[in-house]
Amino acid sequence: MSSLSSFTRRLRAPLFIAIGLFSSLLVFAQVNLNYRLLTGYLLSTDAPVAKGKPTLFVFEQSDTFNQVFQSSGSVRKRDVPNFDKEMAIGIALPSTKTPAKLSVSRLFVQDSTLTVRYIRVADTTLVKSPLSEATNPMLLIIIPKQTVLKTKLVENGKVIQTIKKREDQ
Repeated sequence: MSSLSSFTRRLRAPLFIAIGLFSSLLVFAQVNLNYRLLTGYLLSTDAPVAKGKPTLFVFEQSDTFNQVFQSSGSVRKRDVPNFDKEMAIGIALPSTKTPAKLSVSRLFVQDSTLTVRYIRVADTTLVKSPLSEATNPMLLIIIPKQTVLKTKLVENGKVIQTIKKREDQ
């Protein structure tokens, strides 16, 4: 019995070191992505937005992007994505008269999974006096082109939606 206890005492420190190194590899395997916000676009009226929850869109081609998002006439200079080098990610919320403010918290790739973390904050100025027409709050961002198998949408720390890449793309 004493040989077993001395054996486990000798392995305790190397075991903790091995676990620490392995966990640090998992943490460093995340690749943070640079992104930029797109302005000058509106959500199309026939866009497939899920009722009651946020909808994630991932675009690698301009024709599918233009089907969901339309150019806004009010902004003179709109950002145009270069789909040869970039891909677009859109987050659309259901229509409401008291839209929330959306901001990107973090974008990273880990194990061929793109994770989009964003923060949704209620706009306190519109709570007492809502808008006359319902609008779709949205966030549209551009990232460098990535090869990902899944895209995960995380709102305020909670996984909302996961999209798997289709085979025909």
